[in-house]
Amino acid sequence: YVSALAFLNVAQVASELGLPNLLVRDLAREPEARRSYFMAALRIQLLSALLTWAVLVLLSYLLPLSTGLQISLWLAGASLPFYAITSVCQTLFQAGERMELVMAVEGIINLLIVGLSILVLIAGGAVQHLVGVMVITQAISALLCVILVMRTGLLTGDRQEQVGWRTLWPEARPFYWLSLADVLLHRLDILLLNVVAGDYLTGVYSIAYSLVRVVVKLIQSYWKALYPTFSRLRQESMTHYRRLADLRLRYVLMVVLPGAALAVGVAANVLTLLYGVEAAASVAAFQVLVWMTPFFLLETYAITLLMAEHYPRQSLLLTFLHIGVVALLLPPLTQSFGAMGAAASMVSATAIGALAGRYLLATRAIPARVSKLGWLIAAALLAGALNYWLPLPWLLRTAVSGGLYLALVWFTGVFAASDRELLRRALRAAETAPLEPPVEQPRSSPV
Repeated sequence: YVSALAFLNVAQVASELGLPNLLVRDLAREPEARRSYFMAALRIQLLSALLTWAVLVLLSYLLPLSTGLQISLWLAGASLPFYAITSVCQTLFQAGERMELVMAVEGIINLLIVGLSILVLIAGGAVQHLVGVMVITQAISALLCVILVMRTGLLTGDRQEQVGWRTLWPEARPFYWLSLADVLLHRLDILLLNVVAGDYLTGVYSIAYSLVRVVVKLIQSYWKALYPTFSRLRQESMTHYRRLADLRLRYVLMVVLPGAALAVGVAANVLTLLYGVEAAASVAAFQVLVWMTPFFLLETYAITLLMAEHYPRQSLLLTFLHIGVVALLLPPLTQSFGAMGAAASMVSATAIGALAGRYLLATRAIPARVSKLGWLIAAALLAGALNYWLPLPWLLRTAVSGGLYLALVWFTGVFAASDRELLRRALRAAETAPLEPPVEQPRSSPV
């Protein structure tokens, strides 16, 4: 089942052809062109989905796969046309800065997947039945998205443009490679572990990574939600664009950094609670792997700003750098240190990506600073150390350590009451901009 989902994730990204990120950027600034681009993207992505489905079927014959996985890939491919409809509709939601619609659809569909999958497992269903659940829920997702598009009035604009594959592909190409690299970024570690380590070690690592991946996906969703706003403010109000970016980075780092520090002390308790005593073998790997989250936050922040600033190739460079470091370090470190070595390779890759992102932003005069960062790091590490060593029940010591962290960031001024008003003004400006003369941008990307 995991193998089928891995193939499906890559196929979904491949079938999108990089259009969502491109169109979110452009349609956030040009709502009068939404109808033309929506219809063009729908035609292109539906055709691409059918071709990708054919490629999946072909691969099932060419690769040395089991019969069960072959059938699963055939079934999984049937969800791709429905995914294309969902993808194009959600592109429109993001361009209209209606992320609550995306969240509503994703929440409903994920709950439905969980519920139906549990029923299938209780009934003794096979892997193919679980993949069938994915097809059914993807069809429901497409239907929900179409209904929301028709009812929300987001499909606006009467500006007719000749939009086709030839006009969109030159600009979409960097976004396509960036999206494809992104899905490999989240799947490459598991693929490599299956080759160099075997099933048991892969399972030990996967338990640790399953929790960290939740935070990683939340971080990605956070910046993805802000991307259309950044893209619009970059043209309309540079002052508020910079201010909003700085504030958002500082606030989320104030959550992710202490979260990683506190998680180290409760790793054994949480993993045992969720997975049972068998998860004890994954504790050490989790304690290492959790430190990738603050670095990943900084890396994704740099990628998002570079895309908003019309530097998609530099965003792609950061992602490929991350993938390259994982491919270089994970096999030898895993063979030497097991699951902890695999975790260390992932932390190293995200740390190098964060440093490279900071460098690329600096070379393009894009500010990326966090005020009183030293105090923030000190408060998080002190709270984490206390949570690790304090001889109290784990829930109580986490509450004490978390309270200490909050007190430290308040008294050191890392977070002040005035910050809330500053953020409120920045968001209000984001809604009422332009406050400055618009910066003229060419229609085509300078890539």
